[in-house]
Amino acid sequence: MKRLTALVAILALALSGCGSGKPDKPEKPDLKVRVELTQGRVDEVRHTVQISMHNDGPAKLVVQQLELKAPSFKDGAGPVKADAWLPPGGLQVDVPVSYGTGICTGDELKPRAAASTVEMRVQTEDGRVTDVTVPVADPNPMLDKLLAIDCQQAYLDRQATFTFGPWTHLPSGWVDGTVIVKRTGFKGTITLQEFVGSILLEVLPTPQREATPKPYAVLQPGTDEVRIPIIVDGERCTPHALAEIKKPYVFPAWVSLDGGPLLYTELKITDAEVAAFKPVIDACAAGHTQM
Repeated sequence: MKRLTALVAILALALSGCGSGKPDKPEKPDLKVRVELTQGRVDEVRHTVQISMHNDGPAKLVVQQLELKAPSFKDGAGPVKADAWLPPGGLQVDVPVSYGTGICTGDELKPRAAASTVEMRVQTEDGRVTDVTVPVADPNPMLDKLLAIDCQQAYLDRQATFTFGPWTHLPSGWVDGTVIVKRTGFKGTITLQEFVGSILLEVLPTPQREATPKPYAVLQPGTDEVRIPIIVDGERCTPHALAEIKKPYVFPAWVSLDGGPLLYTELKITDAEVAAFKPVIDACAAGHTQM
């Protein structure tokens, strides 16, 4: 009997050692995190979005890093260090990230962005660190909008360019120049309906300025370039405008091709434009620009 008891004990010990020999992995914590994408005016300038995070669970969390995984965009920021405290109760915490450039195929002007996610590295109160993947709402109006902006601009760039020409500084502190529409691919009629100034700088065709009839220019088939004389002044300079100077060098324009719908673009800015406009802005800020 003693021998039988010993054999049973040995068998039990052997069975307890069966398996991989590795301790069971602890279960991942039940994290209730949701995200949405938002964008403010500063984000538009910086080509970023805010990843707005909400902790709907009961435990305090720290998001150590995050990454927007958006297949319809390339050259995004990759993993971004956050170290963001995410308290319970759904309180919103925002982290800005660069979303990259839209991947555009063909001439589709209203593409749909592919389903996207946010990958997070989250630390819980017990010190454990967990990698989680949180889906972004799909379809996503924000990503669709950003992708459409990039694809429309890429499409227009293949058809024509809209740039500034040489500058002449005036005694008033303003500058004279030109807006140049140049054909790059489109063979039909290119209509520059209108362009406007930035928050601080007013850009107007001369000599009629505000009275200039629209469209401002029509590039007919067989013609490769058209030039519109302009003046750039600081008449928009106000204390409020100076406080909102997040987009000093963004000059919107609206274009149509063969009489189609108006497409938004922006007059291209180079270092030459920045150098030409800086004295106007400096004079504006100092209150010396002619009014």
